[in-house]
Amino acid sequence: MKRSFSTKGYFTCIHHAHASLVYDILIRIVINNDPKLLRGYIDHQFVVNLLVLFQSEDPRERDSLKNVYHKIYSRFTFYRSFMRKSMNDVFLHYVFETERHCGIRELLEIWGSIINGFTVPLKEEHKLFFMRVLIPFHKAKGMQSYHRQLAYCVSQFVQKEPVLGGIVVRGILRYWPVTNCQKEVLLVGELEELVENIDPDQYRKLALPLCLRITRCLNSWNSQVAERALYVWNNEHFVKMIYVAMEEVFPVVVEGMEKNLKWHWSKSVRQLTENVKVMLEEMDPVLYSKCLEEIELRESKANQAEIKRKEKWDRIEMAAAAKLQFLQPQHFLCVCNK
Repeated sequence: MKRSFSTKGYFTCIHHAHASLVYDILIRIVINNDPKLLRGYIDHQFVVNLLVLFQSEDPRERDSLKNVYHKIYSRFTFYRSFMRKSMNDVFLHYVFETERHCGIRELLEIWGSIINGFTVPLKEEHKLFFMRVLIPFHKAKGMQSYHRQLAYCVSQFVQKEPVLGGIVVRGILRYWPVTNCQKEVLLVGELEELVENIDPDQYRKLALPLCLRITRCLNSWNSQVAERALYVWNNEHFVKMIYVAMEEVFPVVVEGMEKNLKWHWSKSVRQLTENVKVMLEEMDPVLYSKCLEEIELRESKANQAEIKRKEKWDRIEMAAAAKLQFLQPQHFLCVCNK
């Protein structure tokens, strides 16, 4: 099938008008006929072939396929389990093998509406999908292209069972990107949204690891990452989490704030840091002062250790120079009388 490159930057099929008509006819057939009568024509192989077509580079075709696949899922109730499993196979192949597939965004949109219809308590099959498929999706290189749909699916699960929030937070922290700043910005936003929905009973367990990651982000030399991490402190649910574990969290956070104020190159980041610092001091001025004293004490000990290390190396260099001078052979001038 011939394709052309559009001005929007993606490949489009020049026969889309014909393909769109075919998909429209198929949707009408699915909607207006009894699924039992169509069972002999729309079978498992037909569903698998539809999934293969999601690899089309034309977003219009993928959108049409999404509508067809979703209509079949809603009408053919006896195929639902198989259709979910088939989509899971595509997801697992993408995450753990190729990381190349054009239709992940559309398939996740289908899953979003499916998850929305799940009853509580969730079945074990659905929890396994959440843990084995949705969470590992965060590690893929192309996550930016489907992150909005992925975050929606995750939030639907957490809203139905808030206890799953702790699992997904730990999963995101485990798959945190090292050099991709755009992914970091997206994940910080997702963590903030998750904090609003997770079970408050998990606040104490999640406060320290979450604040460690947020503090590293606000210390990032990338100003977008640092600013996004600082804006998290405007979230009342995040602040409530800090209150639950202040003794554990404050030393980490205060050190990060002071580091930003001293060393960060961005004026806007330093200003935001100053605002957060004022808020933290108001939360518990005594604890904040105590953390500052501990930081100064650590820095003083580190400086003393550095001075001792330098003095030790100076002594070693002097001893080595003296030994080298002693071992050098002496040269004598021989004078002969004739």
